[in-house]
Amino acid sequence: MSKVNSDVRRAETPEQLGNAPGFVIRRLYQSYSAMWSRVIGPQLTGPQFAVLDVLDAYDGSDQASVGHAAALDASTMVDVARRLERRSLIVRTRSPIDARRKVVQITSLGESELFQARERRVELEGVLFGHNPRRKDEVMAEMNDLSKRWVELAAELAAAED
Repeated sequence: MSKVNSDVRRAETPEQLGNAPGFVIRRLYQSYSAMWSRVIGPQLTGPQFAVLDVLDAYDGSDQASVGHAAALDASTMVDVARRLERRSLIVRTRSPIDARRKVVQITSLGESELFQARERRVELEGVLFGHNPRRKDEVMAEMNDLSKRWVELAAELAAAED
């Protein structure tokens, strides 16, 4: 029979890990995803919402550029598009200019789903920034600046490796 240690410690996030950008981003994203699911509901995932939002602004765009605008890699975009198409939220057709490309359009059902999700997203953002609503624009601007810079850095590193 094994002896149970009654002095088991509870782990906490070490300071160096808590100050690592990747860890903080992952923790933010996990929390955001859980809240998204509760507030927005299971009807649309974040990537699906992003695709519909891009199409609402740029309907009839090619699938690759929609994926890029929605911050999705090519294989994820294909998967998201198939799921949205199965639910009749988008329609994909071959490009009349280039048969290798697909043109993506939002349907009226997709527009309706997007409208409802946008309303719930406002609620979510109210909860997320409820502790300091005046700083929302500042925080979002800083995160967008960081995102753009890190995308540039990643592209530079990839180009240097090629």
